[in-house]
Amino acid sequence: MFDNLPSSMAQIKAGKLTALAVTSAQRSPALPDIPTVEEVGGPSLKGFEASSWFGLLAPAGTPPEVVNRIQQEVAKSLGTPALKEKMLAQGAIPSGNSPADFTKLIASEHVKWAKVVKDSGAKVD
Repeated sequence: MFDNLPSSMAQIKAGKLTALAVTSAQRSPALPDIPTVEEVGGPSLKGFEASSWFGLLAPAGTPPEVVNRIQQEVAKSLGTPALKEKMLAQGAIPSGNSPADFTKLIASEHVKWAKVVKDSGAKVD
């Protein structure tokens, strides 16, 4: 199965699930001995990367100063040692990136996964 680390980490650590690979571009700091899909797949899976991410969105038209304030407060929280340590232990990598960077990430994900869907030939029934 494919799952994101924060929801399966407890089962992996308890030995109830065996992690075969991580789908991120780099090994997870929480599971440094687990290879990436690219590492186990070799040249046929070069560049493979499928990561889960979480973020906050605001309604269109939200004043930039409000968006920036929320981002700054969230980034400050994510940077605290206690929260950062807890998230890393669960397999999550906190970032608190800027609204512009998050917008770029969302756009790049749309392009990436639209191509995957198109190339797969999947159709909506």
